[in-house]
Amino acid sequence: MGIFGRKKKRKKKGLDQIDEKQKYANYIKSYTEVRLPKDIRKKVYSREYKLYRKAEKVKLTWYERLAKIPSTFIKITPDRDMADNLNRALEFIGYRLNATDVFSLFVTTIIFFAIFGVVSIVTGLLPAIPGMLLAAFGIPIGYYLFKYPENQVKVMRIQASSQVVLCVLYMVVSMRVSPNLENAMRFAASNISGSLAWDLRRMLWDIQMRKYMSASDAMADYIAKWKAENEEFAESLRLIKDSTQQTPDRAREILDEALNVVLDGTKTRMKHYAQDLNMPVMVIHMMGIVLPVLGTIMAPLAAVFLSDLVRPEHFILGYDIILPIIIIWFINNILKKRPVTISQVDTSKHPGIPPSGSMLLGKKPFPVLPIALGIMIAMIAYPVFYFATNPETLLSGQAEHNIFTLGLSLLMIMGISFGMAVYFILTNYQKMKIQKDIETIEGEFEFALFQLGNRISSGTPTEVAIEKSLEDVKDLKIADLFRLTLRNIRSLGLTFEEALFNEKYGALLYYPSKLIENIMYAVVDTAKKGVRFASEGMLRIANYMKNIRETQEYIRDLLSETVSSMKFQAYFLTPLITGLIVSMSDIIVKVLTKLGEYLEGIGIDEDIGIGDISKAFGNMESSIAPETFQLIVGIYMVEVIIILAMFLTKINYGENKTVQWYNTGIMLLVAVTIYFLVGISASSLFGEMIESALSSLGVT
Repeated sequence: MGIFGRKKKRKKKGLDQIDEKQKYANYIKSYTEVRLPKDIRKKVYSREYKLYRKAEKVKLTWYERLAKIPSTFIKITPDRDMADNLNRALEFIGYRLNATDVFSLFVTTIIFFAIFGVVSIVTGLLPAIPGMLLAAFGIPIGYYLFKYPENQVKVMRIQASSQVVLCVLYMVVSMRVSPNLENAMRFAASNISGSLAWDLRRMLWDIQMRKYMSASDAMADYIAKWKAENEEFAESLRLIKDSTQQTPDRAREILDEALNVVLDGTKTRMKHYAQDLNMPVMVIHMMGIVLPVLGTIMAPLAAVFLSDLVRPEHFILGYDIILPIIIIWFINNILKKRPVTISQVDTSKHPGIPPSGSMLLGKKPFPVLPIALGIMIAMIAYPVFYFATNPETLLSGQAEHNIFTLGLSLLMIMGISFGMAVYFILTNYQKMKIQKDIETIEGEFEFALFQLGNRISSGTPTEVAIEKSLEDVKDLKIADLFRLTLRNIRSLGLTFEEALFNEKYGALLYYPSKLIENIMYAVVDTAKKGVRFASEGMLRIANYMKNIRETQEYIRDLLSETVSSMKFQAYFLTPLITGLIVSMSDIIVKVLTKLGEYLEGIGIDEDIGIGDISKAFGNMESSIAPETFQLIVGIYMVEVIIILAMFLTKINYGENKTVQWYNTGIMLLVAVTIYFLVGISASSLFGEMIESALSSLGVT
């Protein structure tokens, strides 16, 4: 018998002489020529085979390419326990590597940096201390590369957390229709997305290729794979597998228990994630943002009194490069643990979305970049011209500094920030509007699905049930989805499935939510088996959505205090402190310059024999000019605003670039405006007060 139960054809004469490649081609050809019903052939061949082969042809990731380089020259094998752990992680994430490749990369990375550091010292390319630091830098880099597969396992587990409940749900719905484990796996793989869907498709392909003798054997192996990563998911799969050996009544009870196990377990897991996330969020907030901003208060004094040791490039390297990189790395490392509770809204396929980098004026896209560049150039053109013709203003603390030059310096930061803000807002505000509408509809979908399931449970055909459900949801935005579906059925003569998923007219084109799309796929498929199964699936999905939404609200409540504090800091506290620091730098430089010149002019240093007394007030010739210091602090402030916007978005919404960049634009507009006003007003106000005080003492 063949793979699908047909008799194998007799081997042709001379087949043994065909090479292996031709054998495989002939085998695939015979596989595709198996005569099956059209819908079954589409599911088995087009869905699993094509998707699997497509994934197999995907290029190697950067990590896979990098890890294969050292193993071509030297192979270093770790001990048995370490190798087992690495191989399990690599197999779980699907990387085409082994433990020897990873361990060889780890060792060679350390050796490479050590050799490079020593050579840099010997050849004089770097001084001794930087060279030694470079040599030691290979240890953290090597460790990061060594732990990368294990970290990717965690990432994959988190990414799959939003799909495991749907996976179990679809398998339960399919098993109630037909107690066939392979069909249930296929149904789930067809209706979920992400890494979990790929995992199921790979398992289905392994079943077809006879790696497993049965779907039950494949499921047992799959359960063992997920046992350590998601215990409740593995337990639910075990219950589903065991239900095939029970009586129909007992099987239904076990299937219900499987769904309850994954629902309760996932909810508990997500709550624990949220609780564990609270402390790292506070650490990022205080250690990564608040303390560095407050630390800049001492920067003006260091810039004046330690001018020989502290140069502008040190501030640029520390505040504008190293510190933001550390904060971003720590944020990304911590927020990888954030539970993904709701499918992300993807507006890229919505008909009303403008092309990337554009906005819609009427129905025509208009590029935003020229507008943003025009605003930026208009604001920074004169300051750039002025400082280009008067470079000493930026290069020396002893040059002429006044409120005018500081204002020009502030205008440069304001122009750059406003240009970025305009670009972020104009390219995302239309997406934000559509996304908010879809999120509102997702919130209403639970109620609408429950009402629709109740209508269908009475035996009403699906199309008629949708029409009757409109009365229940007529005041909600989700009603438009039902109206559009009915219009497609009645006006265009489409089937229920086509009315939803047609590539040109489908109702879901205007509601690009993975959550709604996957659920409606399940509704359509189960409706083909009978309205009773469709109704049961809808009611169970509605229960799932209720549990997940409660957890989402729990996470937001738990982090609300931290989020509010960080919003206050982004919009007000950070620009206020940095603006005052800039004005303080300007005032300190002016006061010390005038005091030094005054004492030097009256000759007090010669009278008491202490040399150049002006040096006691700092080396003004080599100190950082207030305008230069403002540019450094201003860039840091802009970076902090962007980091805070990213942090707040990931806490509340996960990976949502539309919300992230839109909020970044709003924050930049508000924060930079406050920064500019505080810097100018504080320098003007306190500058006049200081000048009056010095004048009263006879210092002019």
